[in-house]
Amino acid sequence: MLRFPIFNFTSIVMTTLSMFALNNPAMAASIDETSINWNNQNEKSKLLETAPHWNEDAMKSLFQAYLNPAQHQLPSLAKTQEYNVQFINAFWGPVHNPFNKYPRPAKAFVIFDLTQKQSPGFPEFYMAPMAKNLTDGNYYVFDKSETHPLLLNDWVAKIKNENGVQSPLRFNLCMGYGNTPSDSCENKGFREEAYDIKSINLKSLELQSKKDSAHREINENWQDKVVGVKKLSLASANAIKDTSISWNDEAAKNALLNTVIAWPNYKVIQQNFEKIRDIRYFNDPLVSNFQRRISWLFPDDGCWTRATAVIRDLFGPFNNLNNDMPRPSKVFAFGNLCANTANSPNHLVTWWYHTAPIVRDAETNKTYVLDPSINPYKPITMEQWADEIASNSRACADSHSSFDKFNVCNGYGTGPYDQCKSSYPNETHSMLLQSSYQDYERERQVQLGRDANAVLGDLPPWLN
Repeated sequence: MLRFPIFNFTSIVMTTLSMFALNNPAMAASIDETSINWNNQNEKSKLLETAPHWNEDAMKSLFQAYLNPAQHQLPSLAKTQEYNVQFINAFWGPVHNPFNKYPRPAKAFVIFDLTQKQSPGFPEFYMAPMAKNLTDGNYYVFDKSETHPLLLNDWVAKIKNENGVQSPLRFNLCMGYGNTPSDSCENKGFREEAYDIKSINLKSLELQSKKDSAHREINENWQDKVVGVKKLSLASANAIKDTSISWNDEAAKNALLNTVIAWPNYKVIQQNFEKIRDIRYFNDPLVSNFQRRISWLFPDDGCWTRATAVIRDLFGPFNNLNNDMPRPSKVFAFGNLCANTANSPNHLVTWWYHTAPIVRDAETNKTYVLDPSINPYKPITMEQWADEIASNSRACADSHSSFDKFNVCNGYGTGPYDQCKSSYPNETHSMLLQSSYQDYERERQVQLGRDANAVLGDLPPWLN
């Protein structure tokens, strides 16, 4: 009998807590513990050699983006550390993001010796983005109170002067996800970095997990699911679901599909699809030192977290000058949906809606859905995707499935009852909930008799 997971908030919180426990920075040397004396010129030179390099144009343009988060629809956070973490996490995403034009900046840490008596409110540390300018060979730090990038030495001198510091300072660089001196730069994960951007509203996570679940029992009508979600009073005005159109309205359908973001050609779309499918950048919620892909092998639910992880993490905010490709659009399908799949014991999954990234081929104007949970080998046209998720063949033969309505969103909305325009933190909340579905994905592989570490690691099913 298929064990479908119960999506409740307690489960989400416990998964999150276990994730933090398994990736506890105390398990590895911290940024503080590996820091050096700022005045040790030999050690400092060696450390600075590890910093990323940018050209002059990149330095200037990225600093302007850093100073103007509102131009990229990012929140203007008051706390400097959160502001700096958001800049790096949003514009670069994972450390090995294949879509980045420029390498992720280092996080430069200046750490105070707190054993000496200090005034109340004295800061423990400063952290800021830093990179080497290839034009002049100098190291520059981004400081939001300045009008231009600061030389590293000038930034440290400014910190000392502002705080009246006479004692030696500690210094370190982190090219990973650590945000505080107590973090392990190597062991902290991408998702944990995002948690540090802003205090997460736990009530908001609970509500999102309820309203965005796509699961539908096979004999349940999708319109009944709509009524159930509305009873939770979670629907926004002009929500994605409420502004959707009939799939059978050809003129409206074509007009809507023409709003999908374009990539150059099918070859680029295929190459990018494989990058999206294969990148492993999440710490496993249950297994230490194991990097995971997006949860493609658990199709039962969580489509909204998968689509969000692709778009938010790998392509960043709107107008992201650090990315080689514009953000994909999101497509939402509504109906009595049924998809055949080898990743379920029943060989099928049923939803009341489904969502995935979608792009348009600039050469042919065809639209392609990027959905490895449905087809892990290639992007498929919108029409093929519609047929696959509303199948009436094989295991879905008796499902009486139908593809009734759909919508396209080019904003930060992630679920059917979000407004499409929404806000960037909404995507962050959805991405954070990937951890629960990766937990269920691992359990599913065991249930199917697979070697979970193999298929979730180096031997996914599409390589067999």
